[in-house]
Amino acid sequence: MSQAVPHEVPLASQGADAAQASLAGKSHFHKGSARMFRSGFLEWFSHVHPATPAVLFLPLVAFSVWQAAARGMAPLALCGLFFAGYALWTLFEYWFHRLFFHLEVRGAVTERIYFFLHGVHHDYPWDRSRLVMPPGVSVSLAVIFFALFRAALGPNAMWAPYGGLVLGYVIYDSVHWYTHAAKPRHWYGKLLRREHLVHHFKEPTSRFGVSCPWWDHVFRTTGAPADVPAGAPSLSGSALEDAAR
Repeated sequence: MSQAVPHEVPLASQGADAAQASLAGKSHFHKGSARMFRSGFLEWFSHVHPATPAVLFLPLVAFSVWQAAARGMAPLALCGLFFAGYALWTLFEYWFHRLFFHLEVRGAVTERIYFFLHGVHHDYPWDRSRLVMPPGVSVSLAVIFFALFRAALGPNAMWAPYGGLVLGYVIYDSVHWYTHAAKPRHWYGKLLRREHLVHHFKEPTSRFGVSCPWWDHVFRTTGAPADVPAGAPSLSGSALEDAAR
């Protein structure tokens, strides 16, 4: 069985530090990339190209829309249910991030779980190879939601909302990569980037909607007004290093 290995300090300590920092509203930041597995095979799968979500799942979105239309769904109903599926993803994204990625730590086991799920990303936010979900996680979620939608809606009505939900996931992971790795020029891109980087560097207990900041307003987790330091060109810039202190 592959075991987790340390990068700079023992992994158990990394998990504890990240978990306690999250609870305290603070984080420890490192450049580079943490090695998570002794097995080079498993370690390779923990690094994901940012185009992976689109390559894997946009064909599934198109297939879902085609299935909905081929099964006789009216265009207006298809559009409405497709949007409903997207909206459902944004709600899932918010709560999954808030409750699961930032789960409450109550011991060594949950400390390690936290680090593997999300703590490593907060500790190593400059690691661009871990900004989107590994396919093992995203495909598993797609299968689970497929089964749930089929059970709840049946084999005909499920396709339009399922396609919308899958597109929501692709948007989420693409936005997450974009907020870390790019410098948006449009005001909305700047807003998403600012809110997410404030979540990373100033208030990890707020701003859980990466691609859907409106849910933070609904559930009152917008946090205090804050800005990413002016002039920060990217996560490699010195201004965000100052924000990490």
